[in-house]
Amino acid sequence: MSEPIKSKNGDISKAPTPQNTPASVTNSYLKSQPPTVSTIDEVNEDKVGQTLANNPLLLSMMQGKLNDLVGKNSGYVAGLPQAVKNRIFGLKSLQQKQMKLEAEFQKELLELEKRYFKKYEPLYAQRKEIIVGSIEPTEEEIEEGKALDNDGDEDDEEEEENEEEETEKEESDEKGVPSFWLTSLENLSTVSETITDRDSEILQHLIDVRMEYLTTPGFKLIFEFEKNQFFSNQILTKTYHYQAELGYSGDFVYDHADGCEIEWTSKENNPTINIERRKQRNKTTKQTRTIEKLTPTESFFNFFDPPKPPKPDEEEEEEDKENEGDKKQGEDDDEEEDDEDLEARLELDYQLGEEIKDRLIPRAVDWFTGDAVDFAYPNEFEGEGEGEYSDEEGEDDDDDEGDDDGDDDGAGQKQPPQECKQQ
Repeated sequence: MSEPIKSKNGDISKAPTPQNTPASVTNSYLKSQPPTVSTIDEVNEDKVGQTLANNPLLLSMMQGKLNDLVGKNSGYVAGLPQAVKNRIFGLKSLQQKQMKLEAEFQKELLELEKRYFKKYEPLYAQRKEIIVGSIEPTEEEIEEGKALDNDGDEDDEEEEENEEEETEKEESDEKGVPSFWLTSLENLSTVSETITDRDSEILQHLIDVRMEYLTTPGFKLIFEFEKNQFFSNQILTKTYHYQAELGYSGDFVYDHADGCEIEWTSKENNPTINIERRKQRNKTTKQTRTIEKLTPTESFFNFFDPPKPPKPDEEEEEEDKENEGDKKQGEDDDEEEDDEDLEARLELDYQLGEEIKDRLIPRAVDWFTGDAVDFAYPNEFEGEGEGEYSDEEGEDDDDDEGDDDGDDDGAGQKQPPQECKQQ
């Protein structure tokens, strides 16, 4: 459960096949007619390349044929003697038995996690009480925490004690640990990328982040807020559901997530939308009116309005439309981009839930202090080099007629997501 589940389904057809083994190459025409340097005509090669470049339709047709060959079975297994085939069937039977045992293991492991989670809950409840200032840690807990944080330098320890005494005199009225969860979330890199300045103001009122397991495979994340002027909800939830059957890799497979409706006190307090107001003057009557335009924008609180994977019926309809071949090439490209965007958003949404569940909640104080940043996964920042991500600057779409006296109340944000259903 602790490892992110990358696969969306458990399709066994995607497992490796022996199609690329040396035996499959022996049946190729390349064996009887191997190319040699002397047969290569550079002039003709240039002409062929130029012909393909000038004929994109032919090039596209060839690419389509090549794509059809990807994943095709080479016939290697079918050409084996029957006795060898029977042994392979026997190996498949043994593997199936092993997979059944693995499924039992994963289910028992989940039950073990749930049993120990019940032991964690009192500690998490005490953590919340300290954060909000309802209780103070005991002297024993304080001394133990100091020992864990002590680096062995006595001079530094004395300096820290003096600083603590001065701080206690200056801030003796401060309750709990201010901005505990906001700071912790901002130190978790994947989550911090979704937090805007408008979100930070709201997340200062976050007093607890916890989780609970479902009776079915899955878990619920619970975000508790103190009373604030932004929304009337005290609790925001996000529920992640797994499929009943295990995937090919033996892990639970992510199915979908359910969010909750946030009851914003006003549109101005909703960070998931930008409000653009413009004054429009009628050329005939000279009267003015205010035009209000709401556009979705990037926000941490879009986390509670998760993207929805397509239903099986919708996927079948899409396949039928593709088989008909009636759509234009441009429309197909747009749909492919939309599918890739949805896939990326679903993967990010699942990753955020897993990181909050497995990394933030159990080690919250380490994320608050920044100690957990030093223990990030080795490849966490792999591929995040300069230039991989680029911010796209949107252009204002002004379709209003008449004179505009630009009155924009919205805050500038990053590229907006495709949907925003919160109210």
